[in-house]
Amino acid sequence: MSLARFTPEQVDRCWKEALALWDVRVQLTPPEPHAASFGKEAPENEPLAYIDLVKRQVFVNFELLSRMGAEESLMAVLAHEIGHHVRFPHTLGWDAELRALEQRLIPGLKQSLTNLFFDLQVNEVVGRTHAEALCEVYRGFLRVRPDVPVSPLFFFYLSLYEELWIRPPGDLVPSGQIGPMEEAFPGCRAEARMFVQTFYALPDMRQQFLYFCATFIRFIDQPDGLEFCIPLAGDVPLPDEDDLDAAAHGGDRWDDALKDAKERGWLAESHDTKDLDPLATIARVTEHRPGKGGGVLRRALVSRHYRRLVDQYVLKLPSAPSRPEPYLRTTPEAWEYGDDPSTIDWTLTVLSQGPLAAVAPLRRELEADVPPPSELGVPAVEIYLDTSGSMPNPQNQLNAMTLAAQVLSATAIRKRATVRAIVYSDGAPLVSPWMYDEETARDFLLHYIGGGTMFPFERLTELSRERPDALRIIISDSDFLSNVADVPSLHRLVEAVRRSRAVVAFLAVPDEQRTRKALKLALADRRFRLVTVQWMSEFGPAAAALSQALLED
Repeated sequence: MSLARFTPEQVDRCWKEALALWDVRVQLTPPEPHAASFGKEAPENEPLAYIDLVKRQVFVNFELLSRMGAEESLMAVLAHEIGHHVRFPHTLGWDAELRALEQRLIPGLKQSLTNLFFDLQVNEVVGRTHAEALCEVYRGFLRVRPDVPVSPLFFFYLSLYEELWIRPPGDLVPSGQIGPMEEAFPGCRAEARMFVQTFYALPDMRQQFLYFCATFIRFIDQPDGLEFCIPLAGDVPLPDEDDLDAAAHGGDRWDDALKDAKERGWLAESHDTKDLDPLATIARVTEHRPGKGGGVLRRALVSRHYRRLVDQYVLKLPSAPSRPEPYLRTTPEAWEYGDDPSTIDWTLTVLSQGPLAAVAPLRRELEADVPPPSELGVPAVEIYLDTSGSMPNPQNQLNAMTLAAQVLSATAIRKRATVRAIVYSDGAPLVSPWMYDEETARDFLLHYIGGGTMFPFERLTELSRERPDALRIIISDSDFLSNVADVPSLHRLVEAVRRSRAVVAFLAVPDEQRTRKALKLALADRRFRLVTVQWMSEFGPAAAALSQALLED
């Protein structure tokens, strides 16, 4: 189809009329055509229109609108997108808050319903004057997908518009599915009528969303397999890291609304309405993010959660620019096919190779520059963190030992010291470079290995020889005592103590006397210190006290 059906004059006129419909002044760029990506999905599954709330740019799939036979609905489509910007949701923070709540009510929901919720609000406003134009969009959508069955959720959604705009049954929903739907969901048409009469009369949007979820749950068979393609139902962008972070820590704002929903009978006692742990909320709202984005986003949100916990124990210093990690470039080598292209040093290549630069590039790796001791006298800190299976994965559940390591690393870095972390369990440990940035250290300390506990004595010996001026802190539990029960391993620990500024064993053990007996040989050296806690919950406060004692200027 050609875009010639939509002249610039027509698009401009529809855009101005759509802006006038909302009677507000907005800073939005005039609509641009959607760039089709038919190679990735069927043409009919392409978005009809959507808005980038960050760039404030509306995009329209003019080609799909033409194939749907809904060219005259352009103004209504544009007004729909503007409505998302000015009122529903207006901010992605509100969308994120709703996504966090729906995961409490419908755990494991694969595809969020929030866009449908906002569409019901936007279309009610636009439909006051352009209901038929919106109806033509939904009819056209079904015309271009004649072989695709209408899901119960989509059927009920269309029934709502038939009731809202006083259309007879079958005007939007497929007539042949009316009978089967009544058999599968008795009273669904009456429920649609009741929904329209109730939903738009509710004075609070929190009440509206709870009623919306409670109603739509009935038409979702398997939440973890829910996938729907509905026109204009995927036009709100995903919330970003800041939005989801605020939503994961704001569940208590819904307490009154949830209580009211139960009293009204919208939610049964079986519905999980209790406020989730922030880590559980983060896991749920990021579980079904497309591609690998969910994993990266989840780790960033988890890191922010631990930063909040760390800040409860560590004094906040005035904000200052983050210090980049210092790196040195290695000796240049010939770049070969298969090597990482990002390692090519093009400046050096052009200067040294001349005309052959394009065919004979040179690569140089980056290696960490070993830092000097802190200018403030605070020693470099080396943290050995036990991540065995006796403790949970810090991304799924609060790990007290991980929190303790982050408290210690944050304290050192905020005092302008450097930190190196060794995350260990069974097998090869993970060793970081020397870190200057708190966020970098916190992210590294979120690593988790699991399995049995085997302290890396060989690496301890190696690193103590490399950096004898460092303060070394071992964070573990009673498993560490099993490790030092091996005489050669205990001797390696003693050797590392002699080569270090100090070594601290920070352990969660039920019996301190037994622990001192097991570490008697190491305790004979004044550079070895033992700090114990009995309960995991004591790790955070104890780490704050320990860091103050060890790193006080």
